Amino acid sequence: MEETAAPAGTITTTSLSARMPWLLVAVAFASMVVFGFIENIKGTVIPSIQDTYKVSYSSIGVMLFISSSGYLLATFLGGMAGDRFGQKWVIGAGYGFILLAGLGMLTASVFPLAVFMMFLTGLGFGCLEVGVNSLGARIFVRNSALMMNLTHFFYGAGSMAGPEYAARMLVAGRPWNQVYAFASIIILVVFTLLLFARFPTAAERHAETRLELRQIVRNGKIWLFVGVLSLLVVVEIGTGNWLISYLRGVYNMDADQGARYLSFFFLTFTLGRLFGGYIVERVGYVKTIFVFGMAILLLDMAGFAVGQSGVILFSLTGFFISIMYPTFMAMVMKEFRVGTGSVMGFVITAVAAVNMLMNWVVGQTSDLLGVAAGFGSFMLYLIIAMALLLVLNNRLTFNKKDRLEAAMP
Repeated sequence: MEETAAPAGTITTTSLSARMPWLLVAVAFASMVVFGFIENIKGTVIPSIQDTYKVSYSSIGVMLFISSSGYLLATFLGGMAGDRFGQKWVIGAGYGFILLAGLGMLTASVFPLAVFMMFLTGLGFGCLEVGVNSLGARIFVRNSALMMNLTHFFYGAGSMAGPEYAARMLVAGRPWNQVYAFASIIILVVFTLLLFARFPTAAERHAETRLELRQIVRNGKIWLFVGVLSLLVVVEIGTGNWLISYLRGVYNMDADQGARYLSFFFLTFTLGRLFGGYIVERVGYVKTIFVFGMAILLLDMAGFAVGQSGVILFSLTGFFISIMYPTFMAMVMKEFRVGTGSVMGFVITAVAAVNMLMNWVVGQTSDLLGVAAGFGSFMLYLIIAMALLLVLNNRLTFNKKDRLEAAMP
Protein backbone atom coordinates (compact mmCIF):
# COMPACT_ATOMS: atom_id res chain seq x y z
CA MET A 1 0.00 0.00 0.00
CA GLU A 2 1.39 3.39 -0.92
CA GLU A 3 1.40 5.91 1.89
CA THR A 4 2.58 9.46 2.20
CA ALA A 5 5.76 9.95 4.16
CA ALA A 6 5.31 10.66 7.85
CA PRO A 7 7.45 13.01 9.93
CA ALA A 8 10.73 11.47 11.03
CA GLY A 9 10.41 9.26 14.08
CA THR A 10 6.72 8.46 13.64
CA ILE A 11 5.19 5.09 12.92
CA THR A 12 2.91 4.84 9.92
CA THR A 13 1.82 1.21 10.05
CA THR A 14 -1.47 2.04 11.78
CA SER A 15 -3.01 3.33 8.59
CA LEU A 16 -1.85 0.20 6.79
CA SER A 17 -3.44 -1.99 9.45
CA ALA A 18 -6.64 0.06 9.55
CA ARG A 19 -7.23 -0.65 5.87
CA MET A 20 -6.08 -4.30 6.24
CA PRO A 21 -3.98 -4.93 3.11
CA TRP A 22 -5.47 -8.31 2.33
CA LEU A 23 -3.02 -9.12 -0.46
CA LEU A 24 -0.15 -8.70 1.99
CA VAL A 25 -1.99 -10.95 4.43
CA ALA A 26 -2.32 -13.53 1.63
CA VAL A 27 1.43 -13.25 0.96
CA ALA A 28 2.17 -13.87 4.66
CA PHE A 29 -0.15 -16.87 4.92
CA ALA A 30 0.91 -18.41 1.60
CA SER A 31 4.60 -17.93 2.39
CA MET A 32 4.20 -19.86 5.63
CA VAL A 33 2.41 -22.68 3.81
CA VAL A 34 5.34 -22.88 1.39
CA PHE A 35 7.83 -22.71 4.27
CA GLY A 36 6.18 -25.54 6.22
CA PHE A 37 5.47 -27.66 3.14
CA ILE A 38 8.99 -27.66 1.67
CA GLU A 39 10.93 -27.64 4.96
CA ASN A 40 9.19 -30.76 6.23
CA ILE A 41 9.82 -32.80 3.09
CA LYS A 42 13.32 -33.32 4.47
CA GLY A 43 12.54 -35.96 7.06
CA THR A 44 10.75 -38.12 4.52
CA VAL A 45 13.46 -38.05 1.84
CA ILE A 46 16.55 -38.44 4.06
CA PRO A 47 16.62 -42.27 3.67
CA SER A 48 16.48 -41.81 -0.12
CA ILE A 49 19.36 -39.31 0.04
CA GLN A 50 21.39 -41.88 2.00
CA ASP A 51 20.62 -44.59 -0.55
CA THR A 52 21.46 -42.33 -3.49
CA TYR A 53 24.88 -41.23 -2.24
CA LYS A 54 25.70 -44.18 0.06
CA VAL A 55 26.51 -41.87 2.97
CA SER A 56 26.44 -42.44 6.75
CA TYR A 57 24.16 -40.97 9.38
CA SER A 58 27.04 -38.72 10.40
CA SER A 59 27.18 -37.31 6.88
CA ILE A 60 23.45 -36.65 7.00
CA GLY A 61 23.99 -34.92 10.35
CA VAL A 62 26.60 -32.67 8.73
CA MET A 63 24.15 -31.89 5.92
CA LEU A 64 21.43 -30.90 8.40
CA PHE A 65 23.90 -28.79 10.38
CA ILE A 66 24.97 -26.92 7.23
CA SER A 67 21.33 -26.37 6.27
CA SER A 68 20.67 -24.97 9.75
CA SER A 69 23.71 -22.73 9.38
CA GLY A 70 22.17 -21.24 6.24
CA TYR A 71 18.94 -20.62 8.17
CA LEU A 72 20.82 -18.87 10.99
CA LEU A 73 22.80 -16.73 8.56
CA ALA A 74 19.64 -15.63 6.75
CA THR A 75 17.70 -14.81 9.91
CA PHE A 76 20.65 -12.83 11.26
CA LEU A 77 21.07 -10.72 8.13
CA GLY A 78 17.43 -10.76 7.01
CA GLY A 79 16.07 -8.60 9.82
CA MET A 80 18.49 -5.76 9.10
CA ALA A 81 18.00 -6.21 5.35
CA GLY A 82 14.23 -5.94 5.80
CA ASP A 83 14.56 -2.67 7.73
CA ARG A 84 16.83 -1.28 5.01
CA PHE A 85 15.39 -2.66 1.75
CA GLY A 86 11.92 -3.85 2.73
CA GLN A 87 10.26 -7.18 3.49
CA LYS A 88 9.33 -7.69 -0.17
CA TRP A 89 12.99 -8.16 -1.09
CA VAL A 90 13.65 -10.48 1.85
CA ILE A 91 10.65 -12.70 1.12
CA GLY A 92 11.46 -12.64 -2.61
CA ALA A 93 15.04 -13.69 -1.82
CA GLY A 94 13.65 -16.58 0.22
CA TYR A 95 11.58 -17.78 -2.72
CA GLY A 96 14.59 -17.40 -5.00
CA PHE A 97 16.94 -19.44 -2.81
CA ILE A 98 14.41 -22.27 -2.41
CA LEU A 99 13.55 -22.35 -6.12
CA LEU A 100 17.24 -22.32 -7.09
CA ALA A 101 17.92 -25.17 -4.65
CA GLY A 102 14.96 -27.22 -5.86
CA LEU A 103 16.08 -26.99 -9.47
CA GLY A 104 19.74 -27.37 -8.54
CA MET A 105 19.05 -30.67 -6.81
CA LEU A 106 18.25 -32.16 -10.22
CA THR A 107 21.93 -31.69 -11.12
CA ALA A 108 23.38 -32.76 -7.74
CA SER A 109 25.38 -35.75 -8.98
CA VAL A 110 27.57 -35.89 -5.86
CA PHE A 111 26.74 -35.52 -2.18
CA PRO A 112 28.60 -32.19 -1.61
CA LEU A 113 26.39 -30.58 -4.26
CA ALA A 114 23.29 -31.89 -2.49
CA VAL A 115 24.61 -30.44 0.78
CA PHE A 116 25.12 -27.05 -0.90
CA MET A 117 21.55 -27.12 -2.20
CA MET A 118 20.33 -27.87 1.34
CA PHE A 119 22.35 -24.86 2.48
CA LEU A 120 20.45 -22.75 -0.08
CA THR A 121 17.12 -24.07 1.23
CA GLY A 122 18.26 -23.06 4.73
CA LEU A 123 18.95 -19.55 3.44
CA GLY A 124 15.49 -19.50 1.86
CA PHE A 125 13.72 -20.69 4.99
CA GLY A 126 15.56 -18.11 7.10
CA CYS A 127 14.54 -15.31 4.73
CA LEU A 128 10.90 -16.42 4.86
CA GLU A 129 10.97 -16.74 8.66
CA VAL A 130 12.26 -13.25 9.33
CA GLY A 131 10.58 -11.67 6.28
CA VAL A 132 7.07 -12.85 7.13
CA ASN A 133 7.41 -12.09 10.84
CA SER A 134 8.76 -8.61 10.04
CA LEU A 135 5.92 -8.07 7.57
CA GLY A 136 3.51 -9.04 10.32
CA ALA A 137 4.99 -6.31 12.48
CA ARG A 138 3.85 -3.77 9.89
CA ILE A 139 0.43 -5.08 8.92
CA PHE A 140 -0.81 -6.79 12.10
CA VAL A 141 -0.84 -3.77 14.39
CA ARG A 142 -4.36 -4.62 15.54
CA ASN A 143 -4.95 -8.07 17.09
CA SER A 144 -1.27 -8.87 16.62
CA ALA A 145 -1.29 -12.12 18.60
CA LEU A 146 -4.39 -13.41 16.82
CA MET A 147 -2.97 -12.70 13.36
CA MET A 148 0.52 -14.02 14.17
CA ASN A 149 -0.94 -17.25 15.55
CA LEU A 150 -3.03 -17.62 12.39
CA THR A 151 0.07 -16.98 10.27
CA HIS A 152 1.94 -19.75 12.06
CA PHE A 153 -1.13 -22.00 11.78
CA PHE A 154 -0.56 -21.95 8.02
CA TYR A 155 3.01 -23.10 8.61
CA GLY A 156 1.54 -26.05 10.51
CA ALA A 157 -0.87 -26.77 7.67
CA GLY A 158 2.01 -26.85 5.21
CA SER A 159 4.03 -29.02 7.58
CA MET A 160 1.30 -31.64 7.67
CA ALA A 161 0.93 -31.70 3.87
CA GLY A 162 4.64 -31.77 2.98
CA PRO A 163 5.59 -35.22 4.33
CA GLU A 164 2.43 -36.77 2.87
CA TYR A 165 3.25 -35.31 -0.56
CA ALA A 166 6.85 -36.53 -0.33
CA ALA A 167 5.80 -40.02 0.69
CA ARG A 168 3.37 -40.30 -2.23
CA MET A 169 6.03 -39.12 -4.69
CA LEU A 170 8.55 -41.66 -3.40
CA VAL A 171 6.00 -44.48 -3.51
CA ALA A 172 5.29 -43.50 -7.11
CA GLY A 173 8.95 -44.09 -7.88
CA ARG A 174 10.15 -40.48 -8.07
CA PRO A 175 13.74 -39.87 -6.85
CA TRP A 176 14.24 -37.53 -3.90
CA ASN A 177 15.56 -34.65 -6.01
CA GLN A 178 12.41 -34.62 -8.14
CA VAL A 179 10.34 -34.47 -4.95
CA TYR A 180 12.02 -31.15 -4.17
CA ALA A 181 11.96 -29.89 -7.76
CA PHE A 182 8.20 -30.43 -8.21
CA ALA A 183 7.49 -28.93 -4.77
CA SER A 184 9.39 -25.79 -5.75
CA ILE A 185 6.87 -25.12 -8.51
CA ILE A 186 4.36 -23.86 -5.94
CA ILE A 187 6.77 -20.98 -5.28
CA LEU A 188 5.94 -19.59 -8.73
CA VAL A 189 2.27 -19.34 -7.73
CA VAL A 190 3.01 -17.55 -4.47
CA PHE A 191 5.59 -15.34 -6.20
CA THR A 192 2.75 -13.97 -8.35
CA LEU A 193 1.05 -12.72 -5.20
CA LEU A 194 4.30 -11.10 -4.13
CA LEU A 195 4.65 -9.25 -7.45
CA PHE A 196 1.19 -7.68 -7.22
CA ALA A 197 1.31 -6.88 -3.49
CA ARG A 198 2.17 -3.30 -2.57
CA PHE A 199 4.48 -3.24 0.42
CA PRO A 200 5.23 -0.24 2.68
CA THR A 201 7.24 2.37 0.80
CA ALA A 202 10.83 3.34 1.51
CA ALA A 203 9.58 6.57 3.08
CA GLU A 204 7.47 4.58 5.54
CA ARG A 205 10.28 2.21 6.42
CA HIS A 206 12.80 4.97 6.98
CA ALA A 207 10.34 6.97 9.09
CA GLU A 208 11.52 4.61 11.80
CA THR A 209 15.00 4.78 13.22
CA ARG A 210 16.82 1.52 12.57
CA LEU A 211 18.64 -0.18 15.41
CA GLU A 212 22.28 -1.06 14.94
CA LEU A 213 23.53 -4.48 16.01
CA ARG A 214 25.51 -3.02 18.91
CA GLN A 215 22.34 -1.36 20.23
CA ILE A 216 20.48 -4.66 20.10
CA VAL A 217 23.27 -6.64 21.78
CA ARG A 218 23.50 -4.12 24.63
CA ASN A 219 19.75 -4.20 25.32
CA GLY A 220 19.11 -6.45 28.34
CA LYS A 221 15.40 -6.62 27.60
CA ILE A 222 16.10 -8.23 24.22
CA TRP A 223 18.22 -10.87 25.93
CA LEU A 224 15.32 -11.60 28.27
CA PHE A 225 13.10 -12.14 25.22
CA VAL A 226 15.74 -14.50 23.84
CA GLY A 227 16.09 -16.36 27.15
CA VAL A 228 12.37 -16.97 27.69
CA LEU A 229 11.55 -17.81 24.09
CA SER A 230 14.59 -20.08 23.68
CA LEU A 231 13.51 -22.26 26.58
CA LEU A 232 9.91 -22.38 25.36
CA VAL A 233 11.03 -23.37 21.86
CA VAL A 234 13.23 -26.10 23.38
CA VAL A 235 10.11 -27.48 25.10
CA GLU A 236 8.09 -27.21 21.87
CA ILE A 237 10.59 -28.82 19.51
CA GLY A 238 11.98 -31.16 22.15
CA THR A 239 8.57 -32.64 22.90
CA GLY A 240 8.10 -33.41 19.21
CA ASN A 241 11.62 -34.84 18.89
CA TRP A 242 11.78 -36.90 22.09
CA LEU A 243 8.25 -38.04 22.95
CA ILE A 244 8.44 -41.30 20.97
CA SER A 245 11.93 -42.06 22.35
CA TYR A 246 10.60 -41.53 25.89
CA LEU A 247 7.58 -43.80 25.32
CA ARG A 248 9.75 -46.50 23.80
CA GLY A 249 12.47 -46.30 26.45
CA VAL A 250 10.18 -46.18 29.49
CA TYR A 251 7.04 -48.06 28.41
CA ASN A 252 8.44 -50.22 25.58
CA MET A 253 5.91 -48.82 23.12
CA ASP A 254 6.54 -49.63 19.49
CA ALA A 255 6.90 -46.91 16.86
CA ASP A 256 3.27 -47.19 15.77
CA GLN A 257 1.92 -46.67 19.29
CA GLY A 258 4.27 -43.78 19.94
CA ALA A 259 3.38 -42.17 16.61
CA ARG A 260 -0.28 -42.04 17.65
CA TYR A 261 0.53 -39.97 20.71
CA LEU A 262 2.87 -37.75 18.69
CA SER A 263 0.20 -37.27 16.00
CA PHE A 264 -2.29 -36.25 18.70
CA PHE A 265 0.32 -33.80 20.06
CA PHE A 266 0.55 -32.14 16.63
CA LEU A 267 -3.24 -32.16 16.28
CA THR A 268 -3.68 -30.26 19.55
CA PHE A 269 -0.76 -28.03 18.53
CA THR A 270 -2.47 -27.14 15.25
CA LEU A 271 -5.78 -26.45 17.00
CA GLY A 272 -3.93 -24.20 19.42
CA ARG A 273 -2.46 -22.19 16.55
CA LEU A 274 -5.94 -21.84 15.03
CA PHE A 275 -7.85 -20.82 18.16
CA GLY A 276 -5.21 -19.76 20.70
CA GLY A 277 -4.82 -16.27 19.27
CA TYR A 278 -8.40 -15.41 20.26
CA ILE A 279 -7.60 -16.36 23.86
CA VAL A 280 -4.41 -14.29 23.85
CA GLU A 281 -6.24 -11.18 22.61
CA ARG A 282 -8.92 -11.49 25.29
CA VAL A 283 -6.73 -12.44 28.25
CA GLY A 284 -3.51 -10.57 27.47
CA TYR A 285 -0.18 -11.55 25.97
CA VAL A 286 2.09 -12.18 28.94
CA LYS A 287 -0.71 -13.41 31.17
CA THR A 288 -1.71 -16.06 28.61
CA ILE A 289 1.89 -17.19 28.15
CA PHE A 290 2.28 -17.52 31.92
CA VAL A 291 -1.00 -19.41 32.40
CA PHE A 292 -0.35 -21.68 29.41
CA GLY A 293 3.22 -22.29 30.57
CA MET A 294 1.97 -23.41 33.98
CA ALA A 295 -0.63 -25.62 32.26
CA ILE A 296 2.17 -27.34 30.30
CA LEU A 297 4.14 -27.84 33.50
CA LEU A 298 1.17 -29.32 35.36
CA LEU A 299 0.30 -31.66 32.47
CA ASP A 300 3.90 -32.88 32.26
CA MET A 301 4.07 -33.43 36.01
CA ALA A 302 0.78 -35.32 35.96
CA GLY A 303 1.93 -37.39 32.98
CA PHE A 304 5.01 -38.52 34.85
CA ALA A 305 3.09 -39.15 38.07
CA VAL A 306 0.24 -41.15 36.55
CA GLY A 307 2.44 -43.38 34.41
CA GLN A 308 1.53 -45.12 31.18
CA SER A 309 -2.19 -44.40 31.49
CA GLY A 310 -1.36 -40.67 31.65
CA VAL A 311 0.76 -40.50 28.50
CA ILE A 312 -2.08 -38.73 26.68
CA LEU A 313 -1.41 -35.73 28.94
CA PHE A 314 1.89 -35.13 27.16
CA SER A 315 -0.01 -34.95 23.88
CA LEU A 316 -2.41 -32.36 25.31
CA THR A 317 0.50 -29.98 25.98
CA GLY A 318 0.57 -29.26 22.25
CA PHE A 319 -2.42 -26.92 22.55
CA PHE A 320 -0.69 -24.77 25.17
CA ILE A 321 2.76 -24.89 23.56
CA SER A 322 1.39 -23.75 20.21
CA ILE A 323 0.82 -20.09 21.05
CA MET A 324 4.24 -19.40 22.57
CA TYR A 325 6.37 -18.57 19.51
CA PRO A 326 3.86 -16.47 17.51
CA THR A 327 2.69 -14.63 20.64
CA PHE A 328 6.27 -13.75 21.53
CA MET A 329 6.73 -12.42 18.00
CA ALA A 330 3.66 -10.25 18.59
CA MET A 331 5.17 -9.03 21.86
CA VAL A 332 8.38 -8.07 20.07
CA MET A 333 6.27 -6.12 17.57
CA LYS A 334 4.54 -4.21 20.36
CA GLU A 335 7.60 -3.61 22.52
CA PHE A 336 10.06 -2.55 19.79
CA ARG A 337 8.28 -0.14 17.47
CA VAL A 338 11.68 1.08 16.26
CA GLY A 339 13.86 -1.36 14.31
CA THR A 340 11.31 -4.16 14.68
CA GLY A 341 12.72 -6.23 11.83
CA SER A 342 16.29 -6.01 13.14
CA VAL A 343 15.20 -7.04 16.64
CA MET A 344 13.11 -9.92 15.26
CA GLY A 345 16.00 -11.13 13.13
CA PHE A 346 18.34 -11.12 16.12
CA VAL A 347 15.83 -12.86 18.42
CA ILE A 348 14.96 -15.54 15.83
CA THR A 349 18.66 -16.23 15.16
CA ALA A 350 19.60 -16.39 18.84
CA VAL A 351 16.64 -18.64 19.68
CA ALA A 352 17.51 -21.01 16.84
CA ALA A 353 21.15 -21.17 17.96
CA VAL A 354 20.19 -21.87 21.58
CA ASN A 355 17.74 -24.54 20.44
CA MET A 356 20.48 -26.33 18.47
CA LEU A 357 22.66 -26.36 21.59
CA MET A 358 19.90 -27.38 23.99
CA ASN A 359 18.78 -30.31 21.86
CA TRP A 360 22.33 -31.59 22.19
CA VAL A 361 22.07 -31.07 25.97
CA VAL A 362 18.84 -33.08 26.09
CA GLY A 363 20.55 -35.87 24.16
CA GLN A 364 23.50 -35.88 26.54
CA THR A 365 21.15 -35.90 29.54
CA SER A 366 19.32 -38.89 28.08
CA ASP A 367 22.59 -40.76 27.51
CA LEU A 368 23.92 -40.06 31.00
CA LEU A 369 20.77 -40.25 33.14
CA GLY A 370 18.24 -42.05 30.96
CA VAL A 371 15.63 -40.92 28.47
CA ALA A 372 13.13 -40.20 31.26
CA ALA A 373 15.53 -37.63 32.72
CA GLY A 374 16.10 -36.11 29.29
CA PHE A 375 12.38 -35.78 28.58
CA GLY A 376 11.70 -34.69 32.14
CA SER A 377 14.26 -31.87 31.85
CA PHE A 378 11.69 -29.90 29.86
CA MET A 379 9.88 -29.24 33.14
CA LEU A 380 13.02 -27.60 34.52
CA TYR A 381 13.33 -25.44 31.41
CA LEU A 382 9.69 -24.40 31.79
CA ILE A 383 10.22 -23.34 35.40
CA ILE A 384 13.24 -21.24 34.42
CA ALA A 385 11.31 -19.74 31.49
CA MET A 386 8.39 -18.73 33.71
CA ALA A 387 10.77 -17.14 36.23
CA LEU A 388 12.46 -15.14 33.46
CA LEU A 389 9.03 -14.18 32.11
CA LEU A 390 8.19 -12.54 35.44
CA VAL A 391 11.42 -10.55 35.24
CA LEU A 392 10.68 -9.55 31.64
CA ASN A 393 7.12 -8.57 32.58
CA ASN A 394 8.44 -5.86 34.91
CA ARG A 395 10.47 -4.32 32.08
CA LEU A 396 7.80 -4.25 29.37
CA THR A 397 6.40 -0.89 28.30
CA PHE A 398 3.52 -1.81 25.96
CA ASN A 399 -0.13 -1.60 26.98
CA LYS A 400 -0.55 -2.61 30.61
CA LYS A 401 -3.59 -4.79 29.94
CA ASP A 402 -1.38 -7.14 27.95
CA ARG A 403 0.91 -7.73 30.91
CA LEU A 404 0.59 -9.70 34.11
CA GLU A 405 -1.16 -7.95 36.97
CA ALA A 406 1.05 -5.58 38.93
CA ALA A 407 0.45 -7.62 42.06
CA MET A 408 2.38 -10.55 40.63
CA PRO A 409 6.14 -10.73 41.26
